[in-house]
Amino acid sequence: DDPAAVKQLEQQLLQTEITQPAVLATDLALTRLLAAYGVSPDMVMGHSLGEYGALVAAGSLSFESALEAVSARGHEMASLTVEDNGAMAAVFGPLPEIERIMAEAEGYAVLANINSGSQAVVGGATVAVEHLLERFAAAGINAVRIPVSHAFHTRIVAPASEPLRELLTRLHITTPRLPLVSNVTGNLYPTEPA
Repeated sequence: DDPAAVKQLEQQLLQTEITQPAVLATDLALTRLLAAYGVSPDMVMGHSLGEYGALVAAGSLSFESALEAVSARGHEMASLTVEDNGAMAAVFGPLPEIERIMAEAEGYAVLANINSGSQAVVGGATVAVEHLLERFAAAGINAVRIPVSHAFHTRIVAPASEPLRELLTRLHITTPRLPLVSNVTGNLYPTEPA
């Protein structure tokens, strides 16, 4: 009943070091809820952070290890000291048109995710993304800024990769019990753990 407290908690939840473990826990809670009703997947996949939940659902990674990994991932990203954390926006329109406008972007901005032929995510320097939002609007393409703490999937957060890589090499990853699609290659994970 306290609007100020709700606003403060919502702001905290938007911080990546809190968001990432919360999303993993939600993914796995939904997986377990579906299982309780007899719904089980024939195969699993997850995009970006969602791949950790997919690894757990496939039996390749324990929840505890996945939680350690996403907590470290969020911590490393939140600990970055950069002048501009960047921004991201979801863009809804024909991919060729999105790409055309992106090619004319001023400043650092990239197609961070291509989710379908009519929906993509752009990320980069805050000023560049804000400029792109104006360009998309002028072209009649719906684009909405995403409330994230950093421009994920861009070079802005790339420095977080190396410490995370070191952690990941320590985790015990096993052969998936279900077919598991890699969000990097689109291929199935190998059946031999490597």
